[in-house]
Amino acid sequence: MSQSIVSQPVVEAQSPPVQSRSNEFGYRPVPILAPISFLLGLLSALGFLGLLMVPIGLVGFVVAGICIVRLRKFRGEYGGMWLAVSGFLMSLIFFSASAGIWANGYRTEVPEGFRRLNFTEDISNKGFIFEKGKTDIFNPDVKALDGKQVFIKGYMYPTNETRGLKSFLLVKDNAQCCFGGNPKINDMIMVTLKTGRGVDYHQGIMMSVGGVFHCQKSSGPAGLTPVYSIDGTLAENSRTMF
Repeated sequence: MSQSIVSQPVVEAQSPPVQSRSNEFGYRPVPILAPISFLLGLLSALGFLGLLMVPIGLVGFVVAGICIVRLRKFRGEYGGMWLAVSGFLMSLIFFSASAGIWANGYRTEVPEGFRRLNFTEDISNKGFIFEKGKTDIFNPDVKALDGKQVFIKGYMYPTNETRGLKSFLLVKDNAQCCFGGNPKINDMIMVTLKTGRGVDYHQGIMMSVGGVFHCQKSSGPAGLTPVYSIDGTLAENSRTMF
């Protein structure tokens, strides 16, 4: 007696789905703005060393803020939030503190009773008045400063002497003091210190000078004949660069 054989479908055992490596380790991609925010936060501390470095904190603050907004928008799909938040806080703190220090230095550096002058705007750019049959005449705006107590910043013109200088030539900018060439007559002021122990020459360092301003020709170093002078009561490295 023959028996019929009914074939049964063979069901292949299915292996459990393999978890992706990213899920296995809980990995989430980190946007490039997150580490950049953290780095800018660290670099913003440079604002304490120089005024030109202060904007790094502002840039870091903005970049980190943008990064935080984007990370919140994707609701956990991306990592790096702690980097962005850390960068945001560091940039905010360092920018606020360093900017405040520089602003306070600018506000308090001028002694009471002295008028702050900008070498370029208040002296150099004024030039002279030329009239027929007459030599150079001081600009009325500059002449009005004669005998007044002023506070001005510039750079020391180099000479053979570097220590304990009681008199020196103050020039308008760094190029004139460090890269040779004689400054223009309206770009230099002869400073004679009436008090103190003198100052040392440092190349490329901005100086703050306070004293009584005069419009009068005098004898300067290297045969130069400046027509402006200051009887100085203050001479020090500038606290700010502006």
